[in-house]
Amino acid sequence: IALAGKMEKKDFVSLVTFGEGSSNQGDFHEGANFAGVHKLPVIFMVENNKYAISVPVSKQLACEKVSDRAIGYGMPGFTVDGNDPLAVYEAVKAAADRGRNGEGPTLIETVSYRLTPHSSDDDDRTYREREEVDEAKKKDSIVTFANYLREQNILTEEIETEMNEEINQIVNDATDYAENASYAEAESAMKYVYEENEE
Repeated sequence: IALAGKMEKKDFVSLVTFGEGSSNQGDFHEGANFAGVHKLPVIFMVENNKYAISVPVSKQLACEKVSDRAIGYGMPGFTVDGNDPLAVYEAVKAAADRGRNGEGPTLIETVSYRLTPHSSDDDDRTYREREEVDEAKKKDSIVTFANYLREQNILTEEIETEMNEEINQIVNDATDYAENASYAEAESAMKYVYEENEE
């Protein structure tokens, strides 16, 4: 997509997000190398949540940080606190500016923590202690950024209550809609795969 945009002289930057576990797979390396060679306007955002399913990051990387890999593909790499929305915004804004200026891709590693099991089939108690998870919950951006907004007198109790009620309503409506929706026609699996000629 970024290559097409560059060829068509379109003013956009492609943002790709993936976990640190995915950064160990071939498609990441091929994509990063391709973007680096062609100076494509791509932001590679690694959501480093410390675990690739059950494998801790210490057993995934030979280097210290995922962002250390960026230099091998001719792009800058940055590691930021993924629980700090302002730090993430600042890094993404700078990377987007680089991409739009024709300076090529950027790798941004946002360090966070997965607070829940990887899936409904995952028993995360087999590979991490409850204390570790409980400690991480205190640093989650929903808690820390809300505290920051309260300190700045931006988030009041009234606004927070109203916002939470609205979010709950949106989630409940979406859940009801999804649960009551009919199954898609089998033929729809082929839609948006190939160009369709209108007759």
